[in-house]
Amino acid sequence: MSLPERVANRKIYLRAEQVPDDVRQFIVKMLTVQIQSEYADAPDRSGSVCPTAEDKAWVDFQIAQEKEHGLGVSLILRDMGVDPLPYIKEAESSVTVGERKLDYFRMRMEDWVERSMTRVLAERTGGIQSIGGLGASYVPLAVWHAKNYVDEALGHTAQGNKYAKRLVAEGRREECQKAIEKFYPSCLDIFGGVDTSNEKRYLELGVKTLSNNQSRLLWIKSLERDLKEISLEMPAALWKGNRREYPEESLAGTGLYLDASDVPAQVRPLIAKVVSGWVQSKYARQNEMAVFAAPTPEEKLAVAIQYRDDRKSGLHAARMLSALGVDPDPIADEAERTLTGGKHKVDFLKQPLPESWTDICLQQWIAARASQAASLATFGSCLVPLAVWSGIHYEGQEGIANQWLTRLEGLDRPSVREAGLRILGHWYPHALRVFGGDGSANEEAYCRAGIKTASNRQVRGIFVELLGRDAAALGLPMPGVSVARQAG
Repeated sequence: MSLPERVANRKIYLRAEQVPDDVRQFIVKMLTVQIQSEYADAPDRSGSVCPTAEDKAWVDFQIAQEKEHGLGVSLILRDMGVDPLPYIKEAESSVTVGERKLDYFRMRMEDWVERSMTRVLAERTGGIQSIGGLGASYVPLAVWHAKNYVDEALGHTAQGNKYAKRLVAEGRREECQKAIEKFYPSCLDIFGGVDTSNEKRYLELGVKTLSNNQSRLLWIKSLERDLKEISLEMPAALWKGNRREYPEESLAGTGLYLDASDVPAQVRPLIAKVVSGWVQSKYARQNEMAVFAAPTPEEKLAVAIQYRDDRKSGLHAARMLSALGVDPDPIADEAERTLTGGKHKVDFLKQPLPESWTDICLQQWIAARASQAASLATFGSCLVPLAVWSGIHYEGQEGIANQWLTRLEGLDRPSVREAGLRILGHWYPHALRVFGGDGSANEEAYCRAGIKTASNRQVRGIFVELLGRDAAALGLPMPGVSVARQAG
């Protein structure tokens, strides 16, 4: 069995100090443009007035999210050794100012119709551009893109569609259409040039996984679909921006599916199998015993909230499965009924949970790190909702792992060491098997279809790295190499 070159040669950097200089340079090049987009709402940018109290509240909510996006970009830039504040101050000073500000962000929105329609058009560009970063080589950047997609595509753009429907129903269709004609060309330009030297390096270095024109095509197709439902029309010149007319692109060349309805029949069972595994992992009931073992009321609540939030990710996976035409309820029920039940459940989840609080903290720390690392296998997956889910899930599991690590650091160190040697000895081999065998027919099929973008071996290695760093902090030795080889 052989894996595609893009998988076999995949680079994944978890921390800034791992990023090579050339990759760092292009991350900074991209994000200094992005940060001026996030902070482009200068005081003189919009002349619109929100017509209702709900609209005013939504604008404030959106602005807060944009600042959250901006903070995320700022943190990455700081990790790359770049001060973001000069770029922010420049972008905020005026609509016409900003060395790295894109043309669209230099345009004023004159009224509420234009403000609403820019949500339909421009907020969509932010979401679509993030698709090309879901498989970025630098993991914090890929996670940022996943969160940005959720806000821009599933939040701001969807809200814009609602506003546009309302405006059309109020008899303002002509104004909406005029706003489309005004902003469409500048939005088309947002994606950048075609076949430039910079674009080629972005792709070679794994900072982006889609060409500018492929992203532009996804934006056109997405907008076309939504405008049709709103009874609005696309401009006649679909590929003509203000800067140039772009060459038409083939959707097949992207290898991506914007939603489950786009997935070909032959690919659906493969995606469904991967998602089913996640559904069963999220609906395995054994973890709830940790709530009962928690030693204080405060800790019981904290653990219960943690599992509540983790179950939400299971619900999103279940909805994804349903969108693929597979009923998730029997799959979740199968995992929940018994400890060993569930044909998609990994052996790690078929082991009885330890009884003592210290043992549970250790076992759950290992489980969260394994789940975190396993998410990396579908970063940049061909099914966009799965790729987005993976990025959000990775960050969530990282937070959960750190919570358990903090609990362990607060316990008696000799007790943690004694229990740790025993728990690692039992659970570590099961955790290594979570990632699947190397070079299997399943792995090859997933990777060739673009469902998985990293090999089992690579992701397993990242798990070992994550766990090893934690174990060192706890003063625990990692099990020997022979255990890893046997499990792999």
